[in-house]
Amino acid sequence: MVELGQWEKALSVAPGVSMKYWKKLMQRRADQLMDEDNDDAIPFCIATGDVQKLVTFFTRRGQLLEALLIAQVWGRGHRGPMTSAEDFDQYPLLLHDVCTELAEWYFQDGCSVLAACCHLAVDNVKLAMSSLIRGNELELAASVGVALGEAANQSTAYCLELLARKYMTPPTWFKPLFRPLLRTLSADLLQMIPDNHALLVKLCAFIPGSPAEIQQLHQKCGLPAPEDCGSLAEDALRDGDLFSALELHLLSSEPERALQIGVAHVKEQLVGPDWTVDVVHPILDLLSYIRTERLIMTKMTEARSELLILCGYIGALLAIRRNYTSIVPALYEYTSQLMKRREVSVPLKIEQLSVELDAWRACAQNNGVYVTPPYFFRPITLTNQVVELVCHCKVHGADYVTGSNLPSHSDLQLSCFTGQRIQGPVFLLEDNKSAISLNDALMWAKVNPFSPLGTGLRINPF
Repeated sequence: MVELGQWEKALSVAPGVSMKYWKKLMQRRADQLMDEDNDDAIPFCIATGDVQKLVTFFTRRGQLLEALLIAQVWGRGHRGPMTSAEDFDQYPLLLHDVCTELAEWYFQDGCSVLAACCHLAVDNVKLAMSSLIRGNELELAASVGVALGEAANQSTAYCLELLARKYMTPPTWFKPLFRPLLRTLSADLLQMIPDNHALLVKLCAFIPGSPAEIQQLHQKCGLPAPEDCGSLAEDALRDGDLFSALELHLLSSEPERALQIGVAHVKEQLVGPDWTVDVVHPILDLLSYIRTERLIMTKMTEARSELLILCGYIGALLAIRRNYTSIVPALYEYTSQLMKRREVSVPLKIEQLSVELDAWRACAQNNGVYVTPPYFFRPITLTNQVVELVCHCKVHGADYVTGSNLPSHSDLQLSCFTGQRIQGPVFLLEDNKSAISLNDALMWAKVNPFSPLGTGLRINPF
């Protein structure tokens, strides 16, 4: 009867053979209907208790809400007699997978808050906080993180750091009278983070103001007075504590000294074969908080150029690690252009940057499986590092703010990264002409604090 296509007759007499045979026949019929994308497969799966197959069927068709409903009903005990205890034990994993799929769909649709709700529904605090931060819902993420407590400590700390960065550089339209309030707010946010010494140093090193205002900020953050920092920095340097020495030099009246020592140390590290991003990035990140008015001085041109180039290069490697695919080529191009335009002595070559970019593209096109092009047979150590970063970039993901799927504004803006029309929110750079998408601006700021225009000004899209 099955071979003749008379499934109803076959199923009606199958229990006469055995219930096991009937169930097997029902599953065969369900598989056939699913292959035909036929909704008639649904009652067959329900009758046999094959919820996993039914959820997969809905998920494959993009009916994620229906898949979630089936998984929830099944988990609450509404199961048929054919459902085994072993199948029921898989319920938490099944519900988790469905919620993750639905969360990703919401996130890609520009609904990061709904994505976070899906993750929280299955107690996945880490991904819930990640969705809010990647969607630039920083205030909400901070509130949720504080409410969740210890389970979200790491994500909350990162969120508070980004919020503090947001208020370090108030917008140009903000009244000068209220700017000290933002400075205090940044300090208060950073003081909510347990291990906050380095963050408070960055705040005090970057915020401009009168000597009295800077002195007051140092006191609030529990840091030495600016006039004492120079001698303390030299003491730390003699003791071999480079990072503390750089911190104190940045807080002193001569922060240029920190830039000189720090950049020289990073260049020395890059010459060696065993350096890693995790070693040099904290130093460059610290140096990037030198006050802007000092950094853009004419006498600082060479040091500024070297800092921008090094930050751009390390930023490109960080973008690879975090899977910020849309800005990786732009960061490599930014670094190359700076090296072409300015006379600098950094242990990088433009040809090396091109090779590394090609290595990244080869990996990205093969989903992280590295295929060696012919010209990679010559020994290039850093290319291997790029490959290693690509293979471990699955934890992070691109930022996607609310409105990213909306049509372009009537005032057409082209991205200075790609030359293509920007879809969704636009971020204007400091010249008020060049534009990039807000998504790209957020990702850029998280790996390279300086503007893509190479002016030495910081970018603040938060």
